[in-house]
Amino acid sequence: MSNPSTRPLSPNVPRTGLRVLVVGAGSVGQVFARHYQLGGAAVTFFVREKYRAEVARGFDMYPLNRRAGRRGEAVRFDGFDVVTRVDEVAGRGFDQVMITVASPALRGPWLAELIAAAGDATIVALQPGLDDRGLLVAAGADERRLVQGLISLISYHAPLPGETRFARPGMAYWFPPMGPSPFSGPADRVAAVVGALKAGRLPAKRHKDVGKMAGFPTAVMMPYLVALELGGWTVRGAVKSDKLALGGRGAREAIAVVRARLGKPPFGIGFLARPRVLRAGLWLAKPLIPLPLEIYLQEHFTKVGEQTREFLDGYVEKGQAAGLQVSALQQLARELSAGRTGRTPPPARDAPGTARPGAASAP
Repeated sequence: MSNPSTRPLSPNVPRTGLRVLVVGAGSVGQVFARHYQLGGAAVTFFVREKYRAEVARGFDMYPLNRRAGRRGEAVRFDGFDVVTRVDEVAGRGFDQVMITVASPALRGPWLAELIAAAGDATIVALQPGLDDRGLLVAAGADERRLVQGLISLISYHAPLPGETRFARPGMAYWFPPMGPSPFSGPADRVAAVVGALKAGRLPAKRHKDVGKMAGFPTAVMMPYLVALELGGWTVRGAVKSDKLALGGRGAREAIAVVRARLGKPPFGIGFLARPRVLRAGLWLAKPLIPLPLEIYLQEHFTKVGEQTREFLDGYVEKGQAAGLQVSALQQLARELSAGRTGRTPPPARDAPGTARPGAASAP
C-alpha cells in the first residue's frame, strides 16, 4: 500500500471539481477530509461556532503507515474552509456530505436541516448502528443518494499516555493492511465516493451491503468493549475478573439480536464471540499494529462511551422485543452503569464540533 502523501494543498480550490462537506472535525473526520483533499477535492468542515477558529488553524497529523523512523514527523493539513451554520451550507453546491460524528449525534434536530440544505449531494454516513440508516432517512436523506460506509482505520489524538515519539500533539492514524473501508448504496454514488477517496490514497472499496456487514462485527465488539472497561481496560484484567467471559456471552446474545434483524450472519462471526479466539487475535495483532492497542481502546472508547451504552441498551431492547435471551447484555449494562457512577455527564449537544483541540464531539 502506498504511503499517504505529505503535501498540503492550498488554497481550497478543487483540482477535480469535487466539493466535499465533512461533518465533524474529529479523529475520523480529519483523516477522511485530508485524503479527500489529497485526491484533489475542495474540503469544507461543518463544526460548532465556538470551534470555528480552532479548526480553521489546521491540524498536525501523523500517518502511521510510513516507515517507523518517520512516524513521529508531523504532516500539516490545512487549506480547507470551515462553516458552522446550515445557511452557510445551502447554495455551495457540495457533491458529497460525509457525516463522521458518533451515532447518538444523529438524533439532534440539526440533521434534517443539514440534509435539506445539502440539496442533491450524496450523503455518506459512517455510523454502524442498526437504527442509524433509519434515522438518516427519517431526517430526509433520499435513499437514492444515501451511501453507507464503515470505518476500518484507526485514528487517535496523539500522544497516547506513555507515547514519546511525536514532536507535538496531533492526529495519528493507521490503515490496516488489506482492510479498505467499504461503501454501499446506489452504484454511481458509491463509485464517486470510492473513487475520490482512492484518489487521495485512502483505501476504500465497493460492497454489496455495508449495513449488514457492519451490524455483526459491531454486535461482537460492543460487549467486549464493555468487558474490557469493566476489567480496567486490559485483557488480563478482564480475564481475571471473568468479565471477558461475560463479554463473550453478551456478544453471542447480540449476534442473535442482529440476526433476527438482518438475517444470517457472515461465516465465522460466531468464532469472534469466543474469548479464547479474541485473546489469540489480540496477541497476534499487537506486533503488527503500530500503537499501544489497549491504551488506544481506553482513550478512544471512553470518549465515545455514550455510543457504546446506546448500542448495548439497543441490543437489550430489541432482544427482549424478539423474545431472545439477553441476560448477559443486561448484566454488562448494569455493571457498566455502576462503574460509571460519579463521572461527569457529557455536555448537551446540538451541533457538530470538537471536544478538544482537533477532536470532534457529537452534535
